[in-house]
Amino acid sequence: MSSLHHKQSDEELMVQVMNHHSHPALMELHRRYSKKLLGYFIKMLNRDTELAQDFVQEIFLKLLEKKHLFDPEKKFYSWIFAIASNMCKTAYRHHGKTVSLHTQAHEKAVLSDSELEKNLFLKALQTSIDNLELHHKSVFVLRYLEHFSLNEIAEITESSLGTVKSRLFYATRKITEELKPYDPSFETTLFKLI
Repeated sequence: MSSLHHKQSDEELMVQVMNHHSHPALMELHRRYSKKLLGYFIKMLNRDTELAQDFVQEIFLKLLEKKHLFDPEKKFYSWIFAIASNMCKTAYRHHGKTVSLHTQAHEKAVLSDSELEKNLFLKALQTSIDNLELHHKSVFVLRYLEHFSLNEIAEITESSLGTVKSRLFYATRKITEELKPYDPSFETTLFKLI
C-alpha cells in the first residue's frame, strides 16, 4: 500500500473509491474503520461476535454499493456509522430483540471483593444496555461507548438534536435506575450528558 493513502483524509479516500473504484483507498478505509465498526456492532448486537464480524464485511460491501450517496462535504465517519446504525435497525426489525446472544465463557479466577463488585457492576451495565429499546441503545452506545458528540449522533441517526438528547436522557435514567443497587463510587460520573 502506498504511503500516500496513509496521509489522505477519509473523505479523500472515499472520493477515490467513488470516482476510480480505488482498491487501495478502500483497503485503507477498511484498515482505519474495521475495528471501530466491529466494536460498535458487538455492542449493538448483544455481544454476538460472529454476527458483528459478518456485519463488518457487509458494511464495506454496502459502502461500495452506496458510494454514489456519499457527500464529500460531510464527514466519512458519520456516514459509515449511519449505515452501521441502519444495519442494526434492520437486524432488530427482522429478528426483534432476539438478536443472537452468544454467552462467552469467563475464566474462573479468585477476585478481591472490589474486583468482584466491579465485574458484577459491568455485567449488570452490559445487561442494562442490551435491554434498552434500539433507538435508546443506539444513542447511548454512540455517546458513551463510541464517544461521538451529540451533533454527530443526530447526523448518524438522522434525528434532531432534541430527539437525541431526549433518548439519551431516557436511556441514562433507565440504566442508572437499574444500576442503583450497585452504586460503586468509581462509577459516579459515568454518564455525563455533556
